[in-house]
Amino acid sequence: MTADAASRLTSAPTPQPGSPIPGSALDAYTRHLSYDYGVHHLARLTALIAYVLLVSALVLGTILRMRYFQRIVNRPTVYGAHMTVALSALIFGALHGLTFLYQPVWDIGSLDLIVPFAGGLQRVPVGLGVMGLELAIAVGCSVWLQRRLGYRRWLRFHQLGYLAFALIWLHIFTVHPEPRHFDLVAVGVAAGAGACLFAFVIRVLPSRSRLLNYPGSQVR
Repeated sequence: MTADAASRLTSAPTPQPGSPIPGSALDAYTRHLSYDYGVHHLARLTALIAYVLLVSALVLGTILRMRYFQRIVNRPTVYGAHMTVALSALIFGALHGLTFLYQPVWDIGSLDLIVPFAGGLQRVPVGLGVMGLELAIAVGCSVWLQRRLGYRRWLRFHQLGYLAFALIWLHIFTVHPEPRHFDLVAVGVAAGAGACLFAFVIRVLPSRSRLLNYPGSQVR
């Protein structure tokens, strides 16, 4: 370890309470392990990009189901944007996980990135992230099975994307204390969660067009 790296490690703020954050630079220093700051920045960047893209994909998916927006925007354009953004979110999410293979302090193997809660450092938070990403991948791949499943069954399975987001949000909230403090990242994470919660409520509540089709409905 170089003198410059050692000075940065020793100058890192001590987390409260007590022990260093597992997998952090200070944790690596106290355990006498190397810490790659390049990998750290790459992991952080891919995580932020993946989160923003995932929120955008969920919001675009909700817009696809709202007839109000269909009068304003072109549906094929929104559908193409939804698919592109969702695929990009999955790619950046996978890249985020792969970066930890190159961070010695985490001691994560390929099995830990495939099997949720397989063990290792921060087993539960990492397991939530793995399970959320794998569910999101399954939801994305279900597009190619839409005709075989039938539209209604496919739609019910596709809506598990909200559950995938909830698992990923729990991963973000539990793996590091930063989202639990008031700063720019915490505000962004909370805003994304709020946008997805609003989109979920819109999807769950019956729309006016569907209520009008119910026998005897008096919607005005």
